[in-house]
Amino acid sequence: MASVVFYMEDGTTLVHTLENEVTTIGRHPDSHVVLTCPSSSGRHAVIKQQEGGCYVQDLDSSNGTRVNGAEIEEALLKDGDRVGFGDVQAVFYAGDPPKVLEEKPVPTPRFSKNLPTPDSVVDKEPPAPVAKKPAPSGRALSPVRRAYGKTASGYPDTTESGCMTSIVVIGLFVIAFAVGLALRHSKEMNGNILTDTIDKMTGGMPKIKIERKEE
Repeated sequence: MASVVFYMEDGTTLVHTLENEVTTIGRHPDSHVVLTCPSSSGRHAVIKQQEGGCYVQDLDSSNGTRVNGAEIEEALLKDGDRVGFGDVQAVFYAGDPPKVLEEKPVPTPRFSKNLPTPDSVVDKEPPAPVAKKPAPSGRALSPVRRAYGKTASGYPDTTESGCMTSIVVIGLFVIAFAVGLALRHSKEMNGNILTDTIDKMTGGMPKIKIERKEE
């Protein structure tokens, strides 16, 4: 006898055998198959058994009835057809459904082409964690100086020697400038630049010679 397996939104399955000539489906409590999903209408659809086979007919539901993804008003059902009543999915079987569905109801994703079996959704081990690859040797995330005087890149640390070189160069330049300035002053002014500079800074007073007359 033909049957329909309904995959409910709460993850359970409902196997309904089509014993009546007309099977009503919807959220109304008087329906042969009562659906609790809000996307299903009160009187959503009917499945009719006729001489040519089983037909599913939509009853002007709000979200429609689909067979294998196509929205229909009425369609002949074939073994294995997927039927959607709003968001509730179902599978039509021309005979009895597989025994595994009756023993272990399992949920199914919405509009899934391949309905899962219990073996594919239970007792699954989580995937093994992927080990991170170690960072290549000789490379570091920050240029931390090593204790033996080298940077993380492997080159000698020349930071301190570079600073000392700069200080020495600047000192030599200052000394050379001072010597040159002293030589030029001595040549042009015929004097000592150091004493002349001190005299200018102290503002030396001119010397006055005082003569004492005898009476």
